[in-house]
Amino acid sequence: MADALITDEEISILCDVLEGQGANFSASKKNVLDQLIVKGFVTASDQGLSANYKLTSKAQQLLAERGVGLSGG
Repeated sequence: MADALITDEEISILCDVLEGQGANFSASKKNVLDQLIVKGFVTASDQGLSANYKLTSKAQQLLAERGVGLSGG
């Protein structure tokens, strides 16, 4: 299962995206974020001057399985 190959650092970055902190990533975190986009966990869309990152349903499911709160409100 591909989800088993996700690292703790990637989980941390998914949590950052969940919290809306994607615009403040360092260069090293952006590299990991790019990997998460390739793996299908994050999508990016340019809005204005900064990129907006969103978790995919695949990422939401993974975080829910790991007990990360996704209350959505």
